[in-house]
Amino acid sequence: TVCGFKPCVGFKEKFMKCLCDNKFENALCRNEPKDYLECRMDRQLTEREPLEKLRLEDLINRKPKAKTKF
Repeated sequence: TVCGFKPCVGFKEKFMKCLCDNKFENALCRNEPKDYLECRMDRQLTEREPLEKLRLEDLINRKPKAKTKF
């Protein structure tokens, strides 16, 4: 990271909070890892992969939430 800047950390924290709030029932937090991975891919921190390959294909056609800048 540059000067301690950690892009996408807010998405990771949102996912962890969702897991905690839902007794680690990850099926209830499907959108959060998608948002986190898309953030990382958009910033070229992770190689871009199709969501189908990441087993997130069921989230592709959902209405997008407002983008949060983290």
